[in-house]
Amino acid sequence: MITIERETLLAAIKKVIPGVEKGVQLNGISSNNGAEQLLFDGVNVHSCNGVVSVTAPCDTQGQEFSVKGQDFFKLVSRMNGDQVSFEIANNKIKVKNGRTRATLPILDPSKIKAYVATVGNSSVEFKKVPDKFMTALRVSCIPSNIVTIRGVATVEYQDTAAVISSDSKRISFTKLSEPVERFLLDDSVIQDALKCGEPDGYAVVGPWFHLHYPDGTIFSAQRKDHSVYPFTKIIESVDRALSTPPLLTGKLPADIKEAVARVSVLASGRDGNNAALIEMTFTNDALVLHAEKDGSEATEEIPWDTKPSNDPNNVSVWVNVEFLEDAVNKSVDFSLVPGARSDSLVFKADEYIHMVSLHVPKSN
Repeated sequence: MITIERETLLAAIKKVIPGVEKGVQLNGISSNNGAEQLLFDGVNVHSCNGVVSVTAPCDTQGQEFSVKGQDFFKLVSRMNGDQVSFEIANNKIKVKNGRTRATLPILDPSKIKAYVATVGNSSVEFKKVPDKFMTALRVSCIPSNIVTIRGVATVEYQDTAAVISSDSKRISFTKLSEPVERFLLDDSVIQDALKCGEPDGYAVVGPWFHLHYPDGTIFSAQRKDHSVYPFTKIIESVDRALSTPPLLTGKLPADIKEAVARVSVLASGRDGNNAALIEMTFTNDALVLHAEKDGSEATEEIPWDTKPSNDPNNVSVWVNVEFLEDAVNKSVDFSLVPGARSDSLVFKADEYIHMVSLHVPKSN
């Protein structure tokens, strides 16, 4: 009989559940050959679906077993007793929690073991995570239906590196404190990694990007092919915006934080963008925030602490809520920069830059 605190078990499963296949074959690993499983090896729980592989500490008192991941996760998450007990017999696992009794089949773990071994995260040598690295990854997520090449990437920049992402209207750019190897990851993978906590180590090894967490959790994600990613165009756009004399400059109001929190409740996607967006309109007297969702809307005017250098003339852009939620904790400068095909609003705070075109650029 194995007995585990339910909250401890559930916390471990939540970390690894992104690596459980949900019905779509990924990189040749399908639900028929192990990707739907959670593997408990006695001290850790593992998942691996070909795109994401996660290992988290989970003490099952030396007992090894493999079960269907989504079913097991849903079962444990909906239990209400403090402890979960397991008994393994006749190739089945009997689960007890309060008044709940359930029996699940034990699955053949050989293939998921092989996949986990292929990822090789147990032998990875980790480097210290650069300052503000995870924040840069988080705010650079621009999920969108109108972007040709999705994802967040790193690139060599000057004497260090930068985290970048882009769609047809936005560029996100954060200069890092030290060099990192170039890689490209899906936005969704980064969001899953952030749910595991704050990592203390990272590594880029072959096709895999790895993060190590203080409790021993290792999150591994398959790197995307970055051979056609527009690294050069993004860097050139950022450098051009920083070197071009602006049409106007200003600073976001200091008390914008509460306004963003209120208006963002009704923020939703727009123009094919899946991310929640807030419209920012720059008038001569105030910054106006506006959001719309399911027929509802919210608007708030925030007077300038110091007026912009020139009349903004009601310039308006839609900006990611993720960006604004991070920006409101900083002192953010903005500028309106002219461009050959479109003007851009450029937000800057420390090493972080967020550029938004005022309209979709015309095709070449």
